[in-house]
Amino acid sequence: PPGDCLVIGGGVAGAATAASLARRGWRVQLLDQAEAPAAGASGLPAGVFAPHVSPDDSLLSRLSRSGVRATLTQARVLLREGLDFGQTGVLERHAADKARNKALPASWADGPGADWSQPASDTTLARAHLPAGTPANWHPHAGWLRPARLVGQLLAEPGIAWRGGCRVAHLQRKEGADGPWQALDATGRVLAEAPVVVVAAGADSRTLLANHWPLQALRGPVSVGTYGPGDAPLAPFPLNGNGNLVPDFPLSGDGDAPRAWIMGSTFERGLTALPPTPAEQQEAHAANFTKMQGLLPPAAERLQADFAAPAGRLRTWAAVRCTLHDRLPVVGPVDAEALPGLWACTAMGARGLTLSVLCGELLAARLQGEPLPLDAKLARALGAERLAKV
Repeated sequence: PPGDCLVIGGGVAGAATAASLARRGWRVQLLDQAEAPAAGASGLPAGVFAPHVSPDDSLLSRLSRSGVRATLTQARVLLREGLDFGQTGVLERHAADKARNKALPASWADGPGADWSQPASDTTLARAHLPAGTPANWHPHAGWLRPARLVGQLLAEPGIAWRGGCRVAHLQRKEGADGPWQALDATGRVLAEAPVVVVAAGADSRTLLANHWPLQALRGPVSVGTYGPGDAPLAPFPLNGNGNLVPDFPLSGDGDAPRAWIMGSTFERGLTALPPTPAEQQEAHAANFTKMQGLLPPAAERLQADFAAPAGRLRTWAAVRCTLHDRLPVVGPVDAEALPGLWACTAMGARGLTLSVLCGELLAARLQGEPLPLDAKLARALGAERLAKV
């Protein structure tokens, strides 16, 4: 039954989990080391949510469709279209050496993903200033979103108490195996306690769950530029493939705010230092420019001068994400038998905008024994049980 719960982590995964529990009557304390929500990877200025496509309609592909549906449902209720998010569609560009593996099979039109992804038409390609016949898929229900805005709205759910400046260094049981969980800081001071605790701290989950799973750090710098008055957007919708481009979004919730574009990101495995050094920022801009050349050559040509002098024209934004070896999140009890009450909703990797809202609902449903919000086979694939032998 609903009771008291601690959620550790103030990004999209933590906020989505807290909101899903609060809607069911839980009293949630959300602890985060930052002074404001969405200070980590969820502070990305804007990102893409889109389905994954594979010729065999793999588990990740099916999971991503459920994730996009859940994200869009929340966005339509909580956010302002055009300012906080946009269901603009996303064009997935295929590299020449991977076009065959990424192309939709002939049987795709008769399958469950047909409404979500189609071969890109020449008309759609022309809107992006790409030549007819360019290998690409079109995802009509995908789009862009400003994660910090979603986090703020999720945390406004009644029943959630936000507490910033709380760096959780250790979790322990009070008074033996039957006592509540306690969250302690580095000095051993108890920050909060509750019968149920959910670790949803992104890359910082590695510290709290280090004895359980081999969570990996993945730093991802992006390049951000702004438009001048009257400048046309680089494209009418986001593109993804080798990297992704959000070509037009407002830098704030004000309708008169400067508009910007964002390109990224690099994948720097094992690196956690923030911010990147000036030299690393230069390398990231160069890598993102190469990705843009492959993704949308007309945009790269237009921005060549900006990337050539990034110190004055572009800025870098970077954060560290959390991943597992199989590129799937982990959602559920950490060890239901040995550690009752300890749960996790983490390891979203580069798909946090697509999967976090769904994973928050899945955790709440599992915790209360409700019908699951997605196919049971997909839910099992996200469970910690799959990691028992890793």
